[in-house]
Amino acid sequence: MSNWLTGFLLTGALLGAQMDLDCSSPGQARAWIGRLMLSEIEGAEDENRATMWEAFGRCPPGPKAGTCREDARRSFEAQWDERKRAIQDKYRKMLADFEERCRASITHLAPAGHGGRPAG
Repeated sequence: MSNWLTGFLLTGALLGAQMDLDCSSPGQARAWIGRLMLSEIEGAEDENRATMWEAFGRCPPGPKAGTCREDARRSFEAQWDERKRAIQDKYRKMLADFEERCRASITHLAPAGHGGRPAG
């Protein structure tokens, strides 16, 4: 799948996810965010792997091929680690924003004088 199509589909999914994130069902919202993150990671990983194999194909034949492939593998592995961290950070932020929004709505709805905490 091309980058622009993947990006388009993920953007649509994210916009839909933002609308589906319901504070009354936090478990479902967390699961939805987790599925979105996994889906994006898997797509990015497939793309990275395909690009790496293309790079392997450009390595010269003969004794230098192994070194070339190992250098390419290390480079792509480092790029992949960085990209995966960025994806995970994006979804951690989405989850944190959702939880903050829910905490704010619970605090806002709490009776005056309780500060959003149950009476004890």
